[in-house]
Amino acid sequence: MTALGTMVRDHDRDRYLASLFAPDDKRGHLLALYAFSAEIERIPRLVSEPHPGMIRLQWWRDTIESLYAGGTGGGHPVAEALAGAISCGGLPKQALLDLVTAHEFDLFSDQMPDLTALEAYLGETRSRLMLMAAMILDPAAAPRASEAAGLAGVAEGLALILGDPRRRAPFLPPGFTVEAGCSHAGQRLRQARALLPGLAPSVLPAFLPLSLTGLYLRRIAAAPGEPLRVSPLRRQVTMWWTARREFR
Repeated sequence: MTALGTMVRDHDRDRYLASLFAPDDKRGHLLALYAFSAEIERIPRLVSEPHPGMIRLQWWRDTIESLYAGGTGGGHPVAEALAGAISCGGLPKQALLDLVTAHEFDLFSDQMPDLTALEAYLGETRSRLMLMAAMILDPAAAPRASEAAGLAGVAEGLALILGDPRRRAPFLPPGFTVEAGCSHAGQRLRQARALLPGLAPSVLPAFLPLSLTGLYLRRIAAAPGEPLRVSPLRRQVTMWWTARREFR
């Protein structure tokens, strides 16, 4: 396993499993994109106050600008691999920059003000990630996946927030209960799944993490006070079955 694969497996196992269903020539670029996202997401866990985190996020913004100006990543393995992913999928610079900027929220103790703001945050992080993965898999077919990615990212991201009681306080808007969150995520999940049959099979590996969202929401609803726990084997089998059914 490559170092990127190990990193994604350790920090975003669902996307690592999904990458196994991608074509061999695309998998490395997907892992590069997912490793980049994992690098950004783990910054708040590496710092004890916002200022050092903002410096790290700014480093990534500067690095993205450099990559689009012809740079190679400055020796950082994830940045160097991201350069190849950008080239493979024609990834838009602004989408990567917006993903970095959205994660500034993670560094502070502010509460998400309302559902609109929460969906915007998930759109710029989870939805953008899905759409960029689709672009790597099939740049020509990816534009048709934009609406599905928008809905799917909200469903998946909200389920992951609800599954971690420690993350709920800042991310859930005032008065937005776990029950309401499960209901809203379930609605977005149904809307996204209704669009998947109309997408090219080539982009579906980007959406495979969504196959676990319904399972997660059921577990959260059954034990709302507990952290989400689903065994790696259960996740792998669920994803395998979905891929077998959807990719026929």
